[in-house]
Amino acid sequence: MAATSRYRIVFALVLALLGAALLAYGASFHAATVLAKEGDTAPAVATSEPSLIKEVTVGGVERDEAGQVRKTYGGSEAAPKACPT
Repeated sequence: MAATSRYRIVFALVLALLGAALLAYGASFHAATVLAKEGDTAPAVATSEPSLIKEVTVGGVERDEAGQVRKTYGGSEAAPKACPT
């Protein structure tokens, strides 16, 4: 009986560690670095994928010539609220 209970504990710990590893992987994989608007001195920010999708939809971010994701607003400008079309 003691051996069965030991296996259950080990199995539960392995599952918990696997779950934590998958959460960490998902959090790091589904994020992108967004640079500030050209000429703005704000630092680059890591943004989650769902919020980045919303920003792209309303026209808040776009790719620059170098292929980097960059904001289309900055400083005192407000972020776009709706799709430009």
